[in-house]
Amino acid sequence: MIHLPELDTYTTKFTQCVFEPLHVIFHLRPNSRIVNYSPIHFDGLLARAVVSMATQGRLLQDAEEPYWIPLPLKTLWQSKEGLPLWAASTLQPLGNYVDDIYIRHKRNSEGFLHNKKKLVTRNGPWMERRLPTPVQVCDKYEAFCIGNAEHIEALLSQFAHIGKLRLGRVDKIEVIPTEFEEEQIWLKGYKLIKPLPIAAQLLEIWPCKPTLVGWTPPFWKPSLFSEGWAAGTFVNVFDWFKAV
Repeated sequence: MIHLPELDTYTTKFTQCVFEPLHVIFHLRPNSRIVNYSPIHFDGLLARAVVSMATQGRLLQDAEEPYWIPLPLKTLWQSKEGLPLWAASTLQPLGNYVDDIYIRHKRNSEGFLHNKKKLVTRNGPWMERRLPTPVQVCDKYEAFCIGNAEHIEALLSQFAHIGKLRLGRVDKIEVIPTEFEEEQIWLKGYKLIKPLPIAAQLLEIWPCKPTLVGWTPPFWKPSLFSEGWAAGTFVNVFDWFKAV
């Protein structure tokens, strides 16, 4: 685990604060879209904000060994390597939503921008493309977490957009203290809304065969993957072994 002094100062600050159950609501501007390859991890957003503040926007150099990134959240579980499973769900649509396709166009300009008088755009390196991207259209998204409202509001104030391609334009964010069962952080109905590693032992019944998943920030980093279940996995609440 890599510890940086500029990040460790936040560790001291966050461990001294009081945590409470919070309902976070993201209000998006009209016609905003969220790229829907995978859900947005709320703790991933906070981790990005902490790193940006600690490094003054320089972010971190990639390394095989993970960095310690403190967050103003409760730790549900910690791996033997010291990696935390934070008490925060992914962002889920609140209210009606529509699944759609957003078409990105790759076009090339001719003229003074290139050293060629005529570009071949039907094939080759200058070929123009249409890139279909799955998106979700919704006015509001929600997340559940156990953390410190004051610090979370300060970190979220950095975000004018959420999601890939800067399509989700943020209008305002509400952080509301509320009461809920801790299970609501990772389970909504019969569906996981947070990736869970097997070792955390938060599920009594295995929903399906586990796969390698990212479960702690940064979620995209393969060296942090371990066996578990991704957000969106349906949990079988019927125990067939007890029924026999």
